Amino acid sequence: MKSKITLSATILSAFAFFAFFSLSACTDEAAEAEMNRLAAENAVLQGQVDSLQKNLDSLTAYGDSVKKSLEKLDMHP
Repeated sequence: MKSKITLSATILSAFAFFAFFSLSACTDEAAEAEMNRLAAENAVLQGQVDSLQKNLDSLTAYGDSVKKSLEKLDMHP
């Protein structure tokens, strides 16, 4: 799951990077506004990805802790 989130973040970053450079040749205000919108959207999405990654790490640590507890009780196969 961690690799899927990392892959998603990489794809989003690559998209924003591509959009930035593909539009940077244009001096049109609309293109610049779109570039700014995409950069802002990317920042929001990156924040969501970071939050999800933090939650995943926390849940994984909790799951590992529960597994160890069950192993100590000899209830986990």
